[in-house]
Amino acid sequence: MTANPLRTRARRSPRVLRATFACLMILCVGAADRTAGAPAARSFLGHPCRDDRCGSHKAGFDWAERQAITDPRACLARNDPAFAEGCRAFVRATVTAEQAGFHWARENDLADASHCAGAGLRFEAGCQAYVHALAE
Repeated sequence: MTANPLRTRARRSPRVLRATFACLMILCVGAADRTAGAPAARSFLGHPCRDDRCGSHKAGFDWAERQAITDPRACLARNDPAFAEGCRAFVRATVTAEQAGFHWARENDLADASHCAGAGLRFEAGCQAYVHALAE
């Protein structure tokens, strides 16, 4: 009778598993150390931002609000995907601009009201309301 190769490997398995686990723990801890100081990426109402202030997204949202855009196809007026996402966020919004600003600030755990500007006065007011409530 020949030895079953699966059983032979099974006898070595605990040692291999311990070594593999130890290597994975070292890799995971090292990765956590490298990312601990990195700031969290911002998002704009569910869309990842390209910069810390979500400038293009806010500009699209503000433009759509000022122009009273109701058709998302109008959001393609500029050749900027982030602008179009911000515009479509306004068109699809089921909340007011103030509520959207509050939601954006909460979504990004915003503590600095200077980040609220750029998406229109009503959006900014909602964002600032969150920041001020957080500070109290």
